[in-house]
Amino acid sequence: MKNFKIIFKSILFIATYFSYSYAVVSTPTPATTNIVNQMSSSMSHSVVNSSNVINNSQNVTSNLINSTNLKQDIKENAEKLDLKVDEGALSALSNVSSDSKEIAKEMEKMKDNIEEKDHDYVMTLDQDVVVYDSGWFALERVETGSNGLTYNKPSTSDVFADAVQEGRGKVYVNFNKKEMSADMYTRITLKGASQVQHEWNTGSAGITSLPVVASTVRGLKSDGNTDFDEFVDINSSMQISPTELAANYTCDTGCKSKQELMDWYNHDTNNSDADKRLFFYGKFTTVDASGSTGNGQIIIEGAHDLEAGTGTMAPVGGKSQTQTYIESIERLEGSATIVGKALE
Repeated sequence: MKNFKIIFKSILFIATYFSYSYAVVSTPTPATTNIVNQMSSSMSHSVVNSSNVINNSQNVTSNLINSTNLKQDIKENAEKLDLKVDEGALSALSNVSSDSKEIAKEMEKMKDNIEEKDHDYVMTLDQDVVVYDSGWFALERVETGSNGLTYNKPSTSDVFADAVQEGRGKVYVNFNKKEMSADMYTRITLKGASQVQHEWNTGSAGITSLPVVASTVRGLKSDGNTDFDEFVDINSSMQISPTELAANYTCDTGCKSKQELMDWYNHDTNNSDADKRLFFYGKFTTVDASGSTGNGQIIIEGAHDLEAGTGTMAPVGGKSQTQTYIESIERLEGSATIVGKALE
């Protein structure tokens, strides 16, 4: 489990790596089934106990974000929990409007602030745990992502079927022990195929500051299994610019080549090397001082490029194969408001 960032974004319903996936919680190599799963999750917390979560569960996220007392409340709760304050995340939460698109953009700027735990460590789910369950929410095709980058949005999709695409996340947080974990779920239908469900656990991570911010990436296989995502850079997309893919070749061992990654996430039916996997990214952050409400976002991507599997990487039509591949990427985004409740 490598980058551990969960993705559920609340107010906006816009529709997101293992071997190196936990943003801060990572597992360099597959180990037990408990850690083989990574997830995108970010949590901003400031709850002192589960009673606070229940009592404040009726709060509206937008009101919490616009509260002039947000910064002070989070700082006070951080002090009670013996945690430091993430000023960058705090400023982003305090200054953003209640518009879902603006919230998505601000979440993009937030850096993960959790820490890796031992690969075999399993978080105990008991009465001190608060669970944030987004419920199933829709993932929609976007042409401009929350990261500001452009994605292919033809009238007819080449990757995703014209069907309901959904994601869900359950984030478990124990503020007393300063740790978190998450279960992730997707229901995706590829073009010309039946719906496939995926589910996995992200593994456990330690909470280092408030608000908590966590994210994760995962590779979704077309048969319903999941795998480590080989991208090293924790990134909310396969691309980092119109001409550059997220890096994977800086790691010491176990990394796939750029060509292999392009094949993994390629869906062109005429390309024999296309593996039809999907890139998954998730992020989560709590927004209020009590920790009762969180925002979660899920992002899923796939490409459809005939030339991606040739191995030559030579320019085609004046463009590099990398650029041609990037221009073929289709992206789903979705978000949901998550209310924390004491685990029963």
